[in-house]
Amino acid sequence: RLKIISDLQEELNGVRAAYQESLENDPAYQELQEEVAKFRENSKDKKVQVTSNQTMKAMADQMKELKTEISENKDILGQELADYYKESGSMEITDEDGNVKRIVFSVKLVNG
Repeated sequence: RLKIISDLQEELNGVRAAYQESLENDPAYQELQEEVAKFRENSKDKKVQVTSNQTMKAMADQMKELKTEISENKDILGQELADYYKESGSMEITDEDGNVKRIVFSVKLVNG
């Protein structure tokens, strides 16, 4: 399977490169890309202006803290569910509202 996936990924990369090259050689597409770049730059400048006040900075900091807290709690929940499965052998758990939830494990291969 690893060889099949690797071969398919190589083929995809080749097709993607040809696709991108075709786009880059199209003058109308290049003109549009330049307009998009200008729009993004203007949008970025406006965003900096709007977010420079203290209220916006405070909300941005609060959002960042909440995202971090959510991420940490998801990691902890994942570990707690793995421990629950090891102890009980059950792939289902009932939440605080009485709803039955299924435990689903996700596995991926990484270079070590």
